Amino acid sequence: MSDIPTASHGRNRMVEAIANGTVIDHIPAAVTLKVAALVSGPDDQVFIGQNLRSARLGRKGVVKVSGRLLTGRDLQTLALIAPGASICIIRNYEIAEKRPVGVPDLFEAIARCANPNCVTNHERWPTLFDVTHRDPLLVRCRYCERTVPAADLALLPR
Repeated sequence: MSDIPTASHGRNRMVEAIANGTVIDHIPAAVTLKVAALVSGPDDQVFIGQNLRSARLGRKGVVKVSGRLLTGRDLQTLALIAPGASICIIRNYEIAEKRPVGVPDLFEAIARCANPNCVTNHERWPTLFDVTHRDPLLVRCRYCERTVPAADLALLPR
């Protein structure tokens, strides 16, 4: 028997618990792999659960990353692609903090503008998007003033 804590519930065997790290829950199922790629590095221990049953979403995703806390940029990017997600910080196998992702009023240098004629796609300007609507998440480029669903934006590389 392993010394690593696990949880079991009836016939379902749950995933190995992590000692320290981050759990992102309530991810829309369609963007689960995108979130996993965002928050994990090549050497990270990662659990990805996709299309799990959820009373709130119907189907959801969960990503657990051992030994990793999210940076401010990670949180902003996560808010752009999964604004309804929640984050749990794990310390010593216990939930130390749980909170919603939180959508800022401004996204800076996180995604490329969807307008091919926008100055940010031709010159070295950091993209700036103001949130115009939170559900569904709509953002407006400060340069070309085009409003688009956040889901339509292409993320910039880290």
